Amino acid sequence: MAVRTQKFTMRSIVRVAFVLIAYSASRACARFSFNTKDLVLLVNDSTTLTLTLMGNVPGNTTLILSTNHKDLLTTNISKIEVTNSTGPNVWPVELFGQDAGHDLLKVDAYLSSIKSSDAFVRVTLQHSNELALVSAVVGWIYFGAWSISFYPQMYENWKRKSVVGLNFDFIALNLIGFMLYSMFNVGLWIPEVEKEYSARYPRGLNPVQLNDILFSIHAVFATLITVTQCYFYEKGDQQVSRTAKSIMSFYGLLITMLLVLVYLQNIVWLDFLYYCSYIKLTITLIKYIPQAVMNYKRKSTFGWSIGNIFLDFIGGLLSILQMIINAYNYNDWASVFGDPTKFGLGLLSVIFDILFFVQHYVFYRFKKT
Repeated sequence: MAVRTQKFTMRSIVRVAFVLIAYSASRACARFSFNTKDLVLLVNDSTTLTLTLMGNVPGNTTLILSTNHKDLLTTNISKIEVTNSTGPNVWPVELFGQDAGHDLLKVDAYLSSIKSSDAFVRVTLQHSNELALVSAVVGWIYFGAWSISFYPQMYENWKRKSVVGLNFDFIALNLIGFMLYSMFNVGLWIPEVEKEYSARYPRGLNPVQLNDILFSIHAVFATLITVTQCYFYEKGDQQVSRTAKSIMSFYGLLITMLLVLVYLQNIVWLDFLYYCSYIKLTITLIKYIPQAVMNYKRKSTFGWSIGNIFLDFIGGLLSILQMIINAYNYNDWASVFGDPTKFGLGLLSVIFDILFFVQHYVFYRFKKT
């Protein structure tokens, strides 16, 4: 009897626990969300969003609406009282753009059973829709210029059946740099890495766009074609220098160490990809130097395509122009002067292009060997 009674008691406890858990779950399924996650708003303009409650709210709670920058974005309401709601409920929320910039509208619910983490809107405030359009057009033009810039050198090599005058260190470093850039871009579109990015930046957008992936992969294949030309066409005594080999070996060792850290779970794949992007940036800083030095030693730019430089120069200037347009339109001058990597690399490319122009058209304009 004692054993049977004990079994009955245990069954009763389990049933009661199951019922309580099911009841709690049914009462704790409330969720708030806006009708959009991203919004573009003009300065001195306004728009209306919809905040929706789905599910039941067990009791009374207060919703607090807030923005990160009151001087950029304000709302017509800052507090919503919810009283024992069974949902769905809808509230209109009007936004007012005060100044250009980027802001975040979010909702906090002071009841732990309510999920409000999805109740946010990333707001871009801009001075002009026309400037945003110009920026987009400029962006696609320099994307095209940089993509086409690989082909004049290929044509030059094919026409001469020679790669004499093209520095092999520049090509080798370029290939490594674009491979790392492709790894970063493609990697951030891998679902597992996207989850890591979302976990680290829950309210952020994936920074890699489709055109970034297309450009980087195209750059790898275009550079590989040039490398193939270096094998089959006349090259004289040119080869990759010991200095370049040492630099690439150092990068290879560094990447291997990073992979070991990933394997040991000391860093995640997202960190590995970011470190790869930093290595790519250092390559961009130094890759032009070997070609400039080679031109100086030969006292000639023969074999080095000036068409490549023209397109690179156009792309660099337009990329800087786009940064300035966006900085004004979004009142984000820190993106220009506060980010020396992004602005500095574009400026450095333009400076080297000017140096190549001077070498080609001034210093060595009559030198054909």
